[in-house]
Amino acid sequence: MKHSALDQARENLRLQQVYNLFLRYGWELLFDRWPVLVGFHSRMQRWLWHLPDDLEPLSLPVKVRLMIEELGPTYVKMGQIISSQASVVPPEWEIELEKLQSDVPAFPSSQVREVIVEELGAPPEEIYASFAPEPFAAASTAQVHAATLDDGRKVAVKVQRPNIYNEMKADIGIMSDAVRVISRRSDDLKAIDLEGMVGQFGVSVLAELDYNGEAYNAFRLADSLSDIANVEVVEIYPTYSSSKVLTEGFVDGVKANDIEAIEAAGLDREALATAALQSMIKMMLIDGFFHADPHPGNILVDLESGQLTLIDTGMVGELDFTQRMNLIQLLAAVQNIDVQAMAEIMESLSTPFVDDFDQKAYYKDFERTIGRYTYGGRAIPFGEAINEAMDLLRRHGLRLDPNLTMAIKALMQAEAIATELYPEGGIVNQGVTIAKEMLVQEVTAEKIVDVASQQAMSTARELLKRVPSLQEATIGWLDQYQKGRFEVYVDTSDLAQEVDKLGVFLRQIVIGIVLMGMIIGSAIAVSGLTSVDPEIPYWLWMFRIAYFGFIGAMVIGFLMLARLVWRWMTGKNPMGD
Repeated sequence: MKHSALDQARENLRLQQVYNLFLRYGWELLFDRWPVLVGFHSRMQRWLWHLPDDLEPLSLPVKVRLMIEELGPTYVKMGQIISSQASVVPPEWEIELEKLQSDVPAFPSSQVREVIVEELGAPPEEIYASFAPEPFAAASTAQVHAATLDDGRKVAVKVQRPNIYNEMKADIGIMSDAVRVISRRSDDLKAIDLEGMVGQFGVSVLAELDYNGEAYNAFRLADSLSDIANVEVVEIYPTYSSSKVLTEGFVDGVKANDIEAIEAAGLDREALATAALQSMIKMMLIDGFFHADPHPGNILVDLESGQLTLIDTGMVGELDFTQRMNLIQLLAAVQNIDVQAMAEIMESLSTPFVDDFDQKAYYKDFERTIGRYTYGGRAIPFGEAINEAMDLLRRHGLRLDPNLTMAIKALMQAEAIATELYPEGGIVNQGVTIAKEMLVQEVTAEKIVDVASQQAMSTARELLKRVPSLQEATIGWLDQYQKGRFEVYVDTSDLAQEVDKLGVFLRQIVIGIVLMGMIIGSAIAVSGLTSVDPEIPYWLWMFRIAYFGFIGAMVIGFLMLARLVWRWMTGKNPMGD
């Protein structure tokens, strides 16, 4: 991410705002830590602000949620991501953080009008048949207004918050600087690659602010899910959209985890759970392009038809063929309660970030930790087991690829929704069967021909780029033929570098041998000369030469050793001299 002087100035101003907010809420949180001070603090607040005596004090999760909302969209977005991981968040925190997905203050309708005019070239009343000035939903980076098109279709107009890009970029810069500093002082933070996580978060969040990307993602995901019954992706209207305004179909539904409303509507919860799993498996494990934030607020259920609709397609992930096959094998290992296979697959999906990875200790620890969930042939709870497995990877110096981490988290979110709708199902019981059926459907003669044709066309295009024109090639060959020889060019630049390294290494060996010979020879000469008469000038002269040769060789050897140690300690190449 490029960093200009203007960006640095924005970060400094934003840092002061963040610092003031942390200081203000920090005093509140500090008083809450000591029960002795809580009562005194509450009485003082009632006296200063004339608060009623029966007013309930705010809990710690509520105060943190309010602080996050005041900190702004970047921190709200992080809170949303944390809240979607229900397996690692205490219930009271989960309830409060979930409010970040909807309870965000709206910005004025006058600013909404300015953004639409700037982006679409006309005010909303001229573009839409009707447009509600007050939003029906407000998110961390945008708010949504109800509208209708000229043909009567109901739409939702997503309008980006003014100046949000610069604010979020400054926040991400502050986060990156802070994480860079504290990661140098904490091995635990280095182990989880917090700096890389914040960097990836920053790239994803800033990319989400360009609604052209979200529109493209929606079209691509809709194509992927076109064969899944009762599942669709929200429809996008490109004519009424831009990088900061997105017009999409109005979805009248409830969150996928609103069990009470779903039961009241008489919908088949098992069918809904199966459809949710099918859509995630099709996107992720078959096509390799998936919705990376499938929390309940992004999967809406139509209470009349039972249709599932995916919204908010700004965050997506991609997996290559090998990664998809490994994830399918991981699901099969979990289904078969094969802890050894789980350990092997998780290791194959990871890369070590330490030099002393102990494979035997890793397998032993994996067996002991995950085995707690499997004794007596019990089924492994997918979410808990994967959380434990990822923690084991971190402790043993292994790290998943960021896209794989995103994919596994998305699977866990889909699993949470599916098991809440239908506890007897889930990714473990149904996922592998669904994946196998979809793989069989994908491998048809027609699709094989299509893929082969695409690969052949791609290869042909690449060949045309690399093959010279017939005229140039013919003239070149004729020139060489007339000279009576054909020239072959061999690139030895890499070989020359290795030869140079070998030459330096050999020089150091020769110098070491010479110095060792001088030391040993001088030592032998000095010891031999001690048996002759030192008063004879000739022998005295020889004795001094041998003595100073021994001392000189020792000094040179010591200096060379000190030089090598210094280069090694400063992280430089010891072979660089």
